[in-house]
Amino acid sequence: MRQIVLFLLLFSSTIYAREYTLMEETVVFPGRVSRINPTAKLIRLKIEFENAKFLNKNNRIEIWNESFPERRCLTYLEGRTNDYLLLRIPEYKKCRKTIYFATGSYLHMYSPDLENSLVTAKELVQILQRKHMALNARLSRYQSEVDGFIEKVDVVNKRYEVLRQKLELEWQKELTALEEDKTRAYQNFKQTQARLNDLEFKLRKYRVRDQNLKEDRWSLDPNLYYRK
Repeated sequence: MRQIVLFLLLFSSTIYAREYTLMEETVVFPGRVSRINPTAKLIRLKIEFENAKFLNKNNRIEIWNESFPERRCLTYLEGRTNDYLLLRIPEYKKCRKTIYFATGSYLHMYSPDLENSLVTAKELVQILQRKHMALNARLSRYQSEVDGFIEKVDVVNKRYEVLRQKLELEWQKELTALEEDKTRAYQNFKQTQARLNDLEFKLRKYRVRDQNLKEDRWSLDPNLYYRK
């Protein structure tokens, strides 16, 4: 009987360990418990997690103590800021017995809803990157056209230098046409540059950080807490 129990314990530990190692690092993140409200079944956690911007209210979030990854509690997101998450624990008493936590406890979190949001965000980033490459190529082409106009003007000047007097009218028409082309190309360049800047802003906005788990140095006194 003792051998069967030992086998089951080892088997369950192996399952949870495999589940954790297969999770993407972008959806597993740490947090420090900063406040607990047992009556309202709420806890607030201090986080340093850039991908938290993809979390939305009522998203499911699993929490666990890093020492016992197989013991997890289900929570729901009530609200968030850049630095804090407010979680609601429906089965609060059961959760306190399953994973012990108190103010200052260090917990790990995983959200399947966050994972889905990150997949969508990564697909959007891929689309934006393809557009970024196309606009970059177009910008380079227009830049080459703009930079090449000085050389083109010199060629025209040399061509008509000997026949300046006889071909004055034709020369002026050629230069005028070149100036019009230059203005049009410069306008295209500026418009494309503006679109490229807008795309780069969107890329920064939806960029997904690849690493979330960080070594945490902390103090129970918020005034003494700082990150190294």
